[in-house]
Amino acid sequence: MIALGLSSTQRTWLTALLLMLAEFLVFDRMTSRHHAHFFPRWTDQTQYLAEAYAGYEDLRAHGLWHALRATLTNQAAQGTLHDVLAVLAFWLVGSPSRSAALSLNMLAFLAWQAALLAAVPRVSGSRPLGWIGFGILLCLAGPWTVDAGSAVDFRLDHGAMCLVGVTAACALLTAGFRSLGWSVVFGVAAGVTVIGRFLTGAYFAPIFLVCTIWILLGDSRRLRLRNLLAAGIAAAVPFVLTVWPNRFSIYNYYWVGHVTSVEADARASGLNPWGALEFIVSHVGREQLGLCFGGTAAALIALLLVAGHLKPRRPPPAADGNWLFFGLVFLLVPAAVLCADRQKSPFVLGVLVPGVVLLLLWLWAWLLRRIDFDASNPILRLIPAGLAVVAVAAGGQYFLRRQLAQPYDQQFLADARKVNQLADYLDATASAAGLASPRIGADQLLDFLDGRTMSVLCYERHGTWRWFTVALPVGVAAQTDDFIFERLQQCDFFLLTDEMSGRGYYPYDQQMRRLHPIVKTWCEEHLRRVETFPLFGRTLSLYQRRGLP
Repeated sequence: MIALGLSSTQRTWLTALLLMLAEFLVFDRMTSRHHAHFFPRWTDQTQYLAEAYAGYEDLRAHGLWHALRATLTNQAAQGTLHDVLAVLAFWLVGSPSRSAALSLNMLAFLAWQAALLAAVPRVSGSRPLGWIGFGILLCLAGPWTVDAGSAVDFRLDHGAMCLVGVTAACALLTAGFRSLGWSVVFGVAAGVTVIGRFLTGAYFAPIFLVCTIWILLGDSRRLRLRNLLAAGIAAAVPFVLTVWPNRFSIYNYYWVGHVTSVEADARASGLNPWGALEFIVSHVGREQLGLCFGGTAAALIALLLVAGHLKPRRPPPAADGNWLFFGLVFLLVPAAVLCADRQKSPFVLGVLVPGVVLLLLWLWAWLLRRIDFDASNPILRLIPAGLAVVAVAAGGQYFLRRQLAQPYDQQFLADARKVNQLADYLDATASAAGLASPRIGADQLLDFLDGRTMSVLCYERHGTWRWFTVALPVGVAAQTDDFIFERLQQCDFFLLTDEMSGRGYYPYDQQMRRLHPIVKTWCEEHLRRVETFPLFGRTLSLYQRRGLP
């Protein structure tokens, strides 16, 4: 009865809020059940969780405002919004947890859905088209996998994709930078996205440049350039406050780490321009978009093409140049930057998805305008709403199916429990020995052997902030043998791989396989072997410094 007294816009947003609440609750429940109790997979996630938990410890020691200021201004190379928002989330729920941290990923996704639902009807005049945008996002494969960069990975890739999506939706509302207010909102959204992930500045700088050229070639140049300048100033404020103070860290991490260093050479893909383009297209299509997205998009296009051949039809509509431009620029500019990067990772490619979504929505808007829905044919009148129902239903069932599926097999669960037990042992032993920062090493670059993983896992399981200093490895590159043994002598704990298939992926892994007999003999002579156990297809031996309890 209450809904009957609401306007159509109010009913739309009430329905959307209920759906988004259901999405959040399902995601939060499944994340807590399947992911929050095991070690944080992927070392990038470990770093960001450690920064978030350190922020919460700052909150406990000095209060909320001090913690927010510290996390916003701390030295960082990748981004600084994740730990700020995590501190707020921990403060609201009353304690730090992986589940609370991962909820931020879902909130970012919901913000993208809401942005499309608000922007698309405004620029197209079609509320069903806004619902199509709302539903098609749920069809994306990337967020609902259990792989790196997904919504269950507390790293910057998923959040960056969603924030770029919000910014792209704001770009539609600028009317080609003819609206001053929306241009400023677009600039603010771009600035917040850059705070979330500094690397997105490499996309937005050329996007602003391309927008400038586009405006110079069009009409109302003075008005639009002024509004674009206002957007640039709005984006520059957070840039100056957060990115500029971290310029040296960013330079060392991205330019040195990705271009000029030995480690960059080890990580380089070696792909030529055509190979880089093929890599991007294949991974975006298969891992970021997926079959459900592609099938739903194709079905909607087919239905509209069929409906377009039913009479009556309107004259061919003019294409919305602003919409088409923003779809192309949000797709092609990041794609060009990623093609130029020597290192290729499928997990960063989500930033291309907002451009794909905008282009599809533009195509559907063009096809919808070809049909005279005011005709007496009742079937035609139901087409837009029917398409919206198809998109939301397809997205909803895919989202639920992915959330309710068992993400791990029994062998993974058993091995993950062993990692928990390993963390418990390391924490108890370090506590008994009075080691606030025990030194740990491993002969392979693996997320479940990483010392930072143990730090985060001990914090989540026992509430003790014990930072494990990583003596080995120091990176993916091989080191001198003397350096390896110098670092080995510093270890309080060392994990040695006795059996494994292959020689290892990185040069460090391969070097340690070559040195294995010598390292094994050294460990037996100078350390105490605690246990040998199988773990994730390997046989590992845990050694600790003699004298430790």
